[in-house]
Parts: sequence; C-alpha cells; structure tokens
Amino acid sequence: MAEPVRGVLFDYGHTLVDFRRTEEALLAAYEAIRARIEAALYIEAPEVGHLIDRVAGEVDRRVGDSYAAGRLEELDLISTFDEVLSQTLGLTVPADVVRHVVALDHSAYSKTITVSIDTLGVLRTLRDRGLRLGLVSNLTLLPHLMRADLERLGILELLDATTFSSEVGTRKPDPAIFADALTKLDVEAAATVFVGDRLLDDIGGAQSAGMRAVLTQQFRREEPADDPRPDAVIASLDELPYVLDRLGG
Repeated sequence: MAEPVRGVLFDYGHTLVDFRRTEEALLAAYEAIRARIEAALYIEAPEVGHLIDRVAGEVDRRVGDSYAAGRLEELDLISTFDEVLSQTLGLTVPADVVRHVVALDHSAYSKTITVSIDTLGVLRTLRDRGLRLGLVSNLTLLPHLMRADLERLGILELLDATTFSSEVGTRKPDPAIFADALTKLDVEAAATVFVGDRLLDDIGGAQSAGMRAVLTQQFRREEPADDPRPDAVIASLDELPYVLDRLGG
C-alpha cells in the first residue's frame, strides 16, 4: 500500500512560474549596470548593447554550456561575472560592484516572472490539507535574490522549505539536492511527491531519491517515457490535488 502523502516538493521554472527574459527588461538592467561601472571605475563604459552582447551573452553561454554538458556542479555566478568582466572587457571590478552587477542583471529575470492566481490557489489548497510544501530548483541565480522574488510573488509564504542548486552547489538529479530539501521539509522521501517539468532532472532524480514524481506539462512538454516513468502526468497544476488523492493523499 502506498505511503500517505505528507509533503510535496516543486520545481520552480515552468512548474510554479513562467518566465521569459524580455529585451526591454534586459536593456533596463544593463543601462543600470553601465552607470554602476562608470561610477565605480571612473571610466566611460561600453554602450549598453555591447555590454549585453559581451557580458550577458557570455554569462548565458557559460551557464548554458555547463547545463548542456550535464555537469552537476553548479556555477558560482559572482565568480562567473567577475571572470567575464575581466576577460571580455578587460575590467578589474571591485567585489562589491560585481555583486551589484549580478543583482542588477537578476532584475531582468525578476521583472518577467509570472505566477497565476490558480497556482497560488493550488498551493493554498495543499497547505489547508496539512501538507508540507517545498521548492527544489536548478538555478545559477543567487538564492537570496530568488527568495526575494518568491516573497514578492506571494509564493514564499506558502512554502515550508526552499532549496536552490546555487546554495547547495549541486544540481538535480544529484540525490544531494533532494536530500537537502527533504531535510528542510522534515518529511521522509517515501511520504513526499515531487512535481516538475523535466523527465531526467525532476522525475528521474526524485524517484531515485525515493519519492513519487508527477510530470507537469503546463508550460513545456516532455513526453512521458518508460525510464524514467512518471507516477502521474498533469496538463496543469490545478489537477495536482486530485492526483495526490490517487497517490495516497
């Protein structure tokens, strides 16, 4: 007989929220970055378009290459920005300014993240059932900035635990990141269901860690496979309460 469900862990991007970094948000962020560099270094910084190409573009490439190679070790975003500013622009930037540049770059994501009223409603429904809720996300972005986003979106108050690869140093499907989340959630793996949009990272990783796993296809679609095979597939998050009933909720 299936273990009763006492906890639910969620992926973040394309599971709880949708996001598309817009050109407008990126331009605004890099106008502020250009001004910050000029004020700190007393120089005339490259034009915004050049900064976006040489800094944002290069950071995105390094992050993307790391994920495409299947590396489990998460990148240090501050070190990555520091290296890119030095290697592509020839700038030696003080550590506090690099951190500010990273925060300004992050704002381009923050302004384009959306969460639906329905998703918040599902989280409230599950909390009302007495379930413990948490989040596990592969993100190079800094955890304190991510938690600020979650608070602004009204999600953080509905969660009991949050775990990001950028703070534990390893990515899904590494069992270590799931173990960190389960410890914070204070629920055994067998009594926890994971919800995510990726078969390998989310479904396979969670099942290898001892959880049941639900594949969501609300924002992007990966077709269910035999290995890993999701315990359930949902078209949108509002189906989750009914699926949890079936899984032992």
